[in-house]
Amino acid sequence: MMMSLARAWLIGGLLCIASEARAQSGAEARAAARRHREANEAKILREFSTLLSMPNVASNHADIRRNAVHLMTMLRQRGATAQILEVPDAPVSVFGEIRAPGATRTIVLYAHFDGQPVDPRQWQGAPFTPVLRDKALFQGGKDIPFPTNG
Repeated sequence: MMMSLARAWLIGGLLCIASEARAQSGAEARAAARRHREANEAKILREFSTLLSMPNVASNHADIRRNAVHLMTMLRQRGATAQILEVPDAPVSVFGEIRAPGATRTIVLYAHFDGQPVDPRQWQGAPFTPVLRDKALFQGGKDIPFPTNG
């Protein structure tokens, strides 16, 4: 699940920041991203959990395509144009773009959404079943419920 955690954090978190900070820079962009996160924490966590729950083993092309469609939706919800890119005999990729009129720089974010096979015996819980814990497992962390609001 660590691979899924990384892909969701990168994609969800960076897209949030990119959509909020299109025409801003520096401290203004950080403040806008912080305000957005604070105002939408429960929604962001639900979306994050949904993405984490999607199996993403690279060899399962149907699952990878479902992930790609989901990521396209996430991009479009943030004002990006998005499309699936396909090359014969290769997994699909997702391309998204947010244009900022007058921009003088281009920012490229890259994240992969394909993971490796999992061995459920090596997991504390079921793979692709997101959980929240009050601290790290090695510190005796216990599962806690996902918040419903706020």
